[in-house]
Amino acid sequence: MQFSRLANYLQQLEQTSKRLEITDILAKLLAELSPEETDKALYLTLGYLDAPFRKETFNIADKMMIRILSQAYAKKEQRVEKIYGQTGDLGDVALKLAPETPPQDLTILEIHNKLLSIAQAQGTGSQDTKVNKTAELLSKVNQLSAKYIVRIVLGTTRLGFTELTIIDALSVLLNNDKSYKQKIEAHYNMHPDIGIIAKKIKEGGIDNIEDIQVEPGVPILSQKPQRLPDIQEIIEKMGGKAWAEYKLDGTRVQLHLDRAKKLPKEAQGLFDEAEGVFIKTFTRNLEETTHQFPEIITAANKQINADSVILDGEAIAYEADTGKFLTFQESIKRKRKYDVKEIAKEFPLRYYVFDILYHNGKCTMDMTLTQRRQLLETVIEVGNTLKLSDYKICETAEELKDFFDKAKTKNLEGLVIKNPKSTYQAGARSYAWIKLKKGATELVSDDFDCVILGYYYGKGARSGFGIGGFLASVYDGKENKFKTLTRVGTGLKDNEWVELKEQADKLKLTKAPKNVEVKKELIPDVWVQPKLMVILKADEITKSPMHTAEYALRFPRFVGYRTDKKPEDATSVDEVAELYKSQKRGYY
Repeated sequence: MQFSRLANYLQQLEQTSKRLEITDILAKLLAELSPEETDKALYLTLGYLDAPFRKETFNIADKMMIRILSQAYAKKEQRVEKIYGQTGDLGDVALKLAPETPPQDLTILEIHNKLLSIAQAQGTGSQDTKVNKTAELLSKVNQLSAKYIVRIVLGTTRLGFTELTIIDALSVLLNNDKSYKQKIEAHYNMHPDIGIIAKKIKEGGIDNIEDIQVEPGVPILSQKPQRLPDIQEIIEKMGGKAWAEYKLDGTRVQLHLDRAKKLPKEAQGLFDEAEGVFIKTFTRNLEETTHQFPEIITAANKQINADSVILDGEAIAYEADTGKFLTFQESIKRKRKYDVKEIAKEFPLRYYVFDILYHNGKCTMDMTLTQRRQLLETVIEVGNTLKLSDYKICETAEELKDFFDKAKTKNLEGLVIKNPKSTYQAGARSYAWIKLKKGATELVSDDFDCVILGYYYGKGARSGFGIGGFLASVYDGKENKFKTLTRVGTGLKDNEWVELKEQADKLKLTKAPKNVEVKKELIPDVWVQPKLMVILKADEITKSPMHTAEYALRFPRFVGYRTDKKPEDATSVDEVAELYKSQKRGYY
């Protein structure tokens, strides 16, 4: 397929926000693609070059793109900047400047190869190389193709759908309905590379995805807990026997080890103590974080008694002198590319392992939790960095409450309660796992992971900051939309307002994103892409006709940023509804 044809499909997708229409357009696109170009086309449609866990980044920002457009179309940078000021979108600038009839019409595979070459340019002079190659590419394609190439490079594709919509489209392609959705999604959850899955289906139909298996190096989508605040109800949900673990305020880490593999040449020597063994770590949003955790990588090589494993657990920073756990906001200071070993001395980590998903070449997710724990105890050897999580089997509400109280005395977040007979449900949020968080004096005992949709200009003392509040949302998975929950204007210091505006401005838009639902009374002064996630606390949840989530937070307060989740993993509308009901019972 020519890339110009794909660009036409992208334009159709941009022009609708209706999920069924998007699914239908994607199904038609998939029907036209050949097997060999299917994966590349889907990555480009999502704004990627490869699966998210093999992320290739361009490192090209707006200023460099202005230079690229100037060079590609022989226009002065001031002219490009002027058009950008009018449109607010550099993709639209390319659309305006590109020739109607380009010298070439490149294929999807040719465009993908050229973009990959641009992303992989490194070393001295790499910026000039990126500018020259991108400008040359843009000069060869038509207007619509140029628009979407610019957006792909800048990471601003914003077509309003995710891999889950593509799964719907694959099912429609196969059987003109969603009858295959569950099967495709199950494989995606354990091997989240939608390009490979779609390619397999194009090559040999639905049965061909059976070849896709769990493997070290490919992260599994994490199982997630539901929320319930009533201890008696939790015991009942667990069938009278609850497996309770401490909930740590750290960052979720999935660790992959395979002694039969070697790390790629460029990664060897990253941690000498690991002797080049294939060890990688990933967050729950599929981001590779291996370079951030040198002590975990080193300890994994020494403490793991297995040829290959995939482990699930929580990494948490602690004070080296006292052993006291630090907060999530302090733990995420480890998320950095530079001076990693120095920051590791200041904020050392422990990795508390609570599950094993793969062992010596076999997937273990179909084993019960009890069986997986027995296996895990043979795999993790005693050491100071890798630790097995503590747990207690509770058969009554009184026992569970006592263990919960113990968690509070240790100043931990609370508990995660699991069904000991349950399998590991990759990607699912079900009542097989339930989180119970410690209460405060407020009616609402939990916090909220919210996505910022935009901000409001400051007034009075904040007028100098250019920001005085922001609009926060939760996610409705049924409609694939972010729905408003609250306006926030408290909880930040002056320097934090400045930082928040800087982060939001990197995601600034000239109009509302497609997958948001905001009533006109709450439209922000500045829209942003729904990517920036924050943690909020509140005194109470109330019913609200003003907010599209149908609930609002009373006295919302900013706590910090949530960087280890995808926006779609934000607190859901259903969770807010459940918390609203539970606060009325007044358990705490």
